[in-house]
Amino acid sequence: MQGFLALAVTIAVVAADSGYAPAPEYLCRDTNTSIYAEVCVPAFAEQITPVTLAVKEVVDNDYCFDRVLTVCEETSSFVDREICTYEYAREDVVADCTTTQVTYAEKSETMKVTTCSASGYGTPGYGAGEHQYCREEYQTQAYRVPLVTEPKLESCKLAYPAPSKVCVTKTLEIVEVKCEDKVERECFNVAKFQDATNTVDQKEIIIGEPSCEQLTLTLPTQACSKNHPKPYHG
Repeated sequence: MQGFLALAVTIAVVAADSGYAPAPEYLCRDTNTSIYAEVCVPAFAEQITPVTLAVKEVVDNDYCFDRVLTVCEETSSFVDREICTYEYAREDVVADCTTTQVTYAEKSETMKVTTCSASGYGTPGYGAGEHQYCREEYQTQAYRVPLVTEPKLESCKLAYPAPSKVCVTKTLEIVEVKCEDKVERECFNVAKFQDATNTVDQKEIIIGEPSCEQLTLTLPTQACSKNHPKPYHG
């Protein structure tokens, strides 16, 4: 792009000559000056580029498994069973028993002991009997000693609980449970991810060829000329 052309007019002041001549005057008029120029404007263009992206897609998928179900069935039957119990009753018996017979033997033992008594002299009321007279003498002590002789046989009456078996027949119900496993195949739908691609258009703005135009520019200017006055004579 070309700039505008500016015209500058310089007015020069010339010093007056000797001889008292007046300074020259400038006569100016307004004029127009035309300039031819080329004006260019940049152009913008849109550029589209395909871009491939890696994505994940959700698809349907069947998931199956075996379900094990335990089924039980109850059956009952009646059977006769003999049930026995024991009862206890008192029973008296006579049996031989052995006792121990105890006898006593008479024994004696002679021991020497010391005995003391008053001497028997002195005036009564004045210390009579204060002196003791002691002597040794023998004494015999008799006692009984238990003796165990031969065992003695006797008849004893005894009582003891005697068991008695009592049996009865009862009808019993027997319950039987039978179980078995049943396998069933079940399937249901689940989500599954798989790899895929997706192509999109990527848009961007780029600078294209400029657009130029020829223009005529009109500039205001001034044109000036000197006006020489006549000399003054006095």
